Amino acid sequence: MRNLSEKTLVQKLDKILKKEFGTNLAFHEFSAGYGIADLVFAPDFSFRKNDIKRTPLTDFNCLNLLISLEKGEIYSLDQIRDFSPSLDIQNLKKNLNLLVNNQYMKKISANSYVKIGEKDELNQIKKIIAIEVKLSDHKGGLVQARRYQYFADESYLAILKEAKKNIDFREFNKYNIGLILFDTATNTIEIKSPKRRNQNNEDNVSIFAKQMMLSRFLSFSS
Repeated sequence: MRNLSEKTLVQKLDKILKKEFGTNLAFHEFSAGYGIADLVFAPDFSFRKNDIKRTPLTDFNCLNLLISLEKGEIYSLDQIRDFSPSLDIQNLKKNLNLLVNNQYMKKISANSYVKIGEKDELNQIKKIIAIEVKLSDHKGGLVQARRYQYFADESYLAILKEAKKNIDFREFNKYNIGLILFDTATNTIEIKSPKRRNQNNEDNVSIFAKQMMLSRFLSFSS
């Protein structure tokens, strides 16, 4: 393994996979509430500050509330409370103020609101790829990579190619996890993509992850 550390492997994969996936940014140590992925990419997407018109929503409850509402329909405060029964009135009003201030909703009277944005506007990023990086621990890596399926469209384990001989590929096929094999001799990769579309990702969690990615990008570029 030539004394290669996981941190160094992450850095090498960052450069290679940005080109492979057609994006200008990789997110390191990324969490959307289901473990911390070593690398996350938005394939075929170029991050540009001017393209982000609204402040990303990084409060999960606030985002869930917005997703639950229909564009153009007027809601009373009591009706909105039904969509967020776990929130007390103070936190509900706090979320509504955040949505209004960032032009996701409009307040039309003392206790009535209307949603003015489309759900698709929260989906600027069309696809998420999450990667767990290990040197040789394919079993632990598989467990971690499975967690990322709750928010990612594709989930991979990246591992040194020399560890390939110990891997049971049937396990990865069973759980629909892809593999990225890194060759230390040539600094190249071999990608074994997942066999089918991920059915485990949850729509609201995926949108939340995309909003988190946009928010982190803005913090990088400010």
